[in-house]
Amino acid sequence: MSGVEVEEPDEAVFIACIQELDELVDRKLRRYPLGAIVVAMGTCFAGMLGALLDEGQCTPDDIRELLRGIESEIFPPHDPAKE
Repeated sequence: MSGVEVEEPDEAVFIACIQELDELVDRKLRRYPLGAIVVAMGTCFAGMLGALLDEGQCTPDDIRELLRGIESEIFPPHDPAKE
């Protein structure tokens, strides 16, 4: 997040965290429908972002920037030339 001192994990920590989250979903949460997991994780994510904001670790613009980045990963820009 720009302009704010947020501790960024090194790449190894980031990868390990993603792997553990994947394992958690695969081992512990597979009994739930994927949609329920997504909504629950979205709720947790929103809470974590709110906590960062409340603690002054980021600004509303930082959160908007992060969400735009996530959106662009999910919905890449439309390229009419590829049609």
